[in-house]
Amino acid sequence: MKALALALALMGLGACAAGEPETLGGPVGVAGDDVAPAPVTPNPATADEDSCGMAAFASLIGEPAAEIDRNALPPRSRVITPEMMVTQDYAPRRLNIHVSSEGRVSSLRCG
Repeated sequence: MKALALALALMGLGACAAGEPETLGGPVGVAGDDVAPAPVTPNPATADEDSCGMAAFASLIGEPAAEIDRNALPPRSRVITPEMMVTQDYAPRRLNIHVSSEGRVSSLRCG
């Protein structure tokens, strides 16, 4: 009985290894190769949207982050400094205010 179970397990593993490995649309790069990674394109449905209202806060860019009136920001907004850890979840209505190492607002993004 053990021999039968072992034979079935080996046949199952053999079926997984049969055939050539598939690649997803091109050569697989190895360290040192000149193969560039595929470009990342934004989702066309959200690429041009201002889903978080960031246009209303464009005047913050270049301003000191310490002077931001956080009570005037939309709910769930984040002021993100270079050393800050943040979650990577995407929330289209959330305003992310990125601060440079000099303490000034460098960019605004939805998400």
